[in-house]
Amino acid sequence: MLMKSSTQSLPEQLSERFAERIRNRLLAPGARLPSVRQFAQQHGVRPSPLVAAYDQLLALGPVEAR
Repeated sequence: MLMKSSTQSLPEQLSERFAERIRNRLLAPGARLPSVRQFAQQHGVRPSPLVAAYDQLLALGPVEAR
C-alpha cells in the first residue's frame, strides 16, 4: 500500500513494491510492467513518480528496458 506519511518517497515506495512483486514471482520473468498512464490512473498518482520508480528499477537491475 502506498503511504503518504511514509519516510520513503513515492518513487521509492513504488519501486520497492514492484521489486517485491518480482522477488515473490507475482510478476513473471519477461512480463511487462503496467503502463505508466494506466497505473497512475488506477492508483491515483501522477505519472512522474512512477516513471522515476521504473528508472530506479532499471538502475537496480530487476527489470530491463526493451
